[in-house]
Amino acid sequence: MKDILFDLNNIRFEISFKSFDELRRILSFYKRNNLYKINIPSKNSLKKGFLLDSIKISKDEFPGIDIIPHFSILHEFRKNRLNTQDSFINFLKVVNHLGCKEVLLISGSQKRSTLDSLSTLSFLKCNPLLKSEDIAIGVAFNPYLPNFLFKEEIIRLEKKLESGLVSSIWIQFGTDYKLLKSRIKILKNIIYSTKQNYSEEQNIKLFGSILIPSKQFLARFKFRPWKGVYCSSEFLDSTDFANNVVKKILIAYKENNIFPIIETRIYTDEHLKILKNNFLE
Repeated sequence: MKDILFDLNNIRFEISFKSFDELRRILSFYKRNNLYKINIPSKNSLKKGFLLDSIKISKDEFPGIDIIPHFSILHEFRKNRLNTQDSFINFLKVVNHLGCKEVLLISGSQKRSTLDSLSTLSFLKCNPLLKSEDIAIGVAFNPYLPNFLFKEEIIRLEKKLESGLVSSIWIQFGTDYKLLKSRIKILKNIIYSTKQNYSEEQNIKLFGSILIPSKQFLARFKFRPWKGVYCSSEFLDSTDFANNVVKKILIAYKENNIFPIIETRIYTDEHLKILKNNFLE
């Protein structure tokens, strides 16, 4: 019997859509396959009122689905810092009322000079909403940054954790799995130190991004790479090489109790079959 890296029920899936009908089709597919852990990002046209209405439809029509929505400061920005902070507080209240237990807070690919995820956490630190309502906040972390940028990433993460509001850390995708392993150790040391110095009750879950390679996806990524996602030329030039790298990343996640989130489209039975056969077994 084959060893299974991850059971499908322990994996989260990020979905993207342009209409409510498309959202319903995607969620129906996941429900049919008994998959209930879904992330809805905040990006492009999927933001503000459309994002909140999508979360409401999801929770009303698919109540068994566990949704973690994202709040991107870049895409949710409301003219100025104060308006955006108020918008985030309202977002937390609304999605909590709809039944969401966690929100992923991100700055976005282009940070605003007046507001980012760290300054938002600092603002919220003394806000009574987060003490009285059952809502958790996750933050992003990029272990693949070059050294001079990674030092700043570490400082920012430490300050985020010191807020006492962070319940999960979401690891960015990259292809240098050896670097990933060494920086997971650094990440775990930071989490341990924070718990010792600030709150031993702080239980922080780890999630790790996964991109499933295909010829089309690799060609598109090569032409228009995602900002902050570090992929080697070898990874982008060969699906076989890329598949092998992704499998090694999944093994590193497994060894460190990091739960995968699949960011590429898994919307058909064939997509699901490829995921299971090529990467999870």
